[in-house]
Formats: sequence, structure tokens, C-alpha cells
Amino acid sequence: MRYLIEHETILEFPHSVREHHTELRLTPRNDLNQKVHSSRIETDPAGKLGQYIDYFGNRVDYFCVIPPHTRLVTRLFADVEPLRENPFDFTPLHPGECKEWFRKAFKDEPSLHDYTLHRSSVTPPIMKLTAEISKALPRHTPETPLMTSLFELMEWIPSVLAYKPGATEVHTELINAIKAGAGVCQDFANLFISVVRSWGVPVRYVMGYQAPELSALEGSSEIATHAWAEVLIPGGGWIGFDATHNLLANDRYIPVAVGRDSYDAAPQRGSFKGDEPGKKPVVHITITGAGNRE
Repeated sequence: MRYLIEHETILEFPHSVREHHTELRLTPRNDLNQKVHSSRIETDPAGKLGQYIDYFGNRVDYFCVIPPHTRLVTRLFADVEPLRENPFDFTPLHPGECKEWFRKAFKDEPSLHDYTLHRSSVTPPIMKLTAEISKALPRHTPETPLMTSLFELMEWIPSVLAYKPGATEVHTELINAIKAGAGVCQDFANLFISVVRSWGVPVRYVMGYQAPELSALEGSSEIATHAWAEVLIPGGGWIGFDATHNLLANDRYIPVAVGRDSYDAAPQRGSFKGDEPGKKPVVHITITGAGNRE
């Protein structure tokens, strides 16, 4: 299925700001599992756009607005086609072969250590969370198929966090969500990531979109960005795990940006000169199906 995406973000300021520098990670990823047929970025006020690919392989569009302004609007228009219909379409390695597979993967691509060693307030060391978690933590042993352990982890997470819209903000510390016993998609993804990293397995944060029928599962009529995780599976590559819905990511998921945590994959961030911060951004997203593959 191809999807047409429109993503608009409105920033308003009580007083004029100037020299406004902005980075956008809004263009969906273009790789073996997804094809971007077209995309464009518009800004109001207009700014000269540039782009680059960041360390994590995300496309970054950037611009600056020098003159004073009290409002900044950014818009993405994209036509994208996710290609992974069946996330189970691979032959998993026997558990006894995985250690050597990972050893070679880390040797060939040392940057994978970023997805096992990184810790932050949103993906902290698991030992910092254990005092707040009454349930026994899921374990993974070399004798157990990795996919089996990951499915058990997804089933365990709802026993620690209840899904509650508005319970947390995008960069809320994970320990605060666990203390409250509630969170949203990024908290589910962050807890999943923290546990998997304690196993020494590469796992990364994903920000993107879902097909409208999946967004409706969260009980809201508003479409928003979604967060899940991708685990490097021996024999399968990066496989998406949506702990919020206990699903594997297929062609109803549209990855946009990946990173060690949500800070690396923020849709929009910037800096400006001015006396007061702006209001909370207003975001409007529409996603419509554009038919099947050619």
C-alpha cells in the first residue's frame, strides 16, 4: 500500500523571534524496506532549504529564517510505499549460531555498539528501574531463540505500563512513567529498548507513522507520530517491535527516523533569538491510502 502523508507543525511566539534555525526529520526513510516516491518540505516564512543524511541514516532537512517573525509553519508532503508485508519472512538462526553472528556484525559495523551501550534518561540502565518494577524482569539466555524472548518482553510490558494518552511528554524520563504506571507509545518503546540493551542486543528507537486503522487502536481520532523499536535479528536484519500494540511492524508502519533514543529522532528542533519561548507546537497529520504497488 502506498500512503500520502501531510504533516504540518505550527509554532507561535508571544513576541517576535529572529535567526530561527530549524532541523526537520520528517521525510520517511528510503531503504530496502520502504520506497519514497516523492517528498517535499514547505516553510512559512520561506527559508532556503538544505538537506543531509545524519549519523543514523536519517534525512535531515534544514533551513533558517533570519527576519523577525511570530509564527513558523513547516509542512511535509510525502508519497511513500512500505515494502515489508511479512516481518516473519526470514529464516532465524539457531540460538547456538547467534553469538558468532553478532560477533561478526559488531566487527564489521562497530557503530552497532551505539545501540547496545547507549543510556539516557529515557533509556536508562535497567538497574535504575528495578526498584520501581514489582514484576520479575524478562531474561534472555543464549539457549533461547531471540524472537521468543522478545515476544515475552512485549507481553510483559503492559504489566508495568498502562497506555494512557497524555500521561507523559515526548522526552519524559522513563522512571517517572514507571512510577506513574502509565505512559504512551514512546514510553512503551523506551522500556522495551532498556530491557533489550540489558541483554547486549542491538536495538534502536523508531519515530514514524502508522496506517490510520492502527492509529485508531489508540482511542484517538487524531493521527500522530508513533514510536516503536527495531531489534537487529540474526538472519532477519532490523525487525520492528511495537510494544504499544504487541505487534511486529509490517507494511502498515512507516519509519521516518531512527536513533539511540527519542532525542536522536525528534521530528523538529531548532534554536532562535528571542525573549520568550513559543507556545506548545500544534501538529496536524493526515495519512491516506494511495492504492497498491505498481
